[in-house]
Amino acid sequence: MLTKRKFFQGMLVATAALAVLFQPVAYAAETKEQAALAMVKNIGDEAVATLADTSLSDEQKQDRFEKFLDSSFDMNRIGRFVLGQYWREASETEQSEFLKVFRDYMVTSYADKIGSYSGENLEIKDATSLNDKESLVHSLITRPNGPPIKLDWRVRSTDQGAKIVDVIIEGISMAQTHRSEFASVVSQPGVGVEGLINKLKEQIKTASNK
Repeated sequence: MLTKRKFFQGMLVATAALAVLFQPVAYAAETKEQAALAMVKNIGDEAVATLADTSLSDEQKQDRFEKFLDSSFDMNRIGRFVLGQYWREASETEQSEFLKVFRDYMVTSYADKIGSYSGENLEIKDATSLNDKESLVHSLITRPNGPPIKLDWRVRSTDQGAKIVDVIIEGISMAQTHRSEFASVVSQPGVGVEGLINKLKEQIKTASNK
């Protein structure tokens, strides 16, 4: 079984999921930093408004999350990164299957957290440049009962527009955490990439049957 880091559990994960539910509208910005900032701000505004909408079921909110994940995250880039050195060792069939299963795994990982909204809000701070293609958007999740949670977004400029490639919670990278967890599984004797794919499928099936 894959291990779960503490920050993926409970309210910390739930509040992180608040900010990643909706497809951003078109925007015009002069720099990649402004574009990234506008994108994340739109996400936060839409997420909070919709999560507070009691007329929507958890299933409807999850459906919007899935659509957002597919349109606003560069899931292929993230998938290749989290598999690390094992991406190059995998066959084309394994690579293709892993990307699909990883996407489904991310959806099911957050599905049971969507109904945990309790008045949290996303406060956008600013954006800084990381390199020619990437920016880091700084934000805080403010909570009615608890200290704020620092949430940073790594946004990359692509031919398809700005795409999120990582979410960093209190200094902990989601992508780096998955990379470490997956490496610990793949490196076990007799497991490999195929074994990791099968373990992810098992977790998806278990989560779907809850």
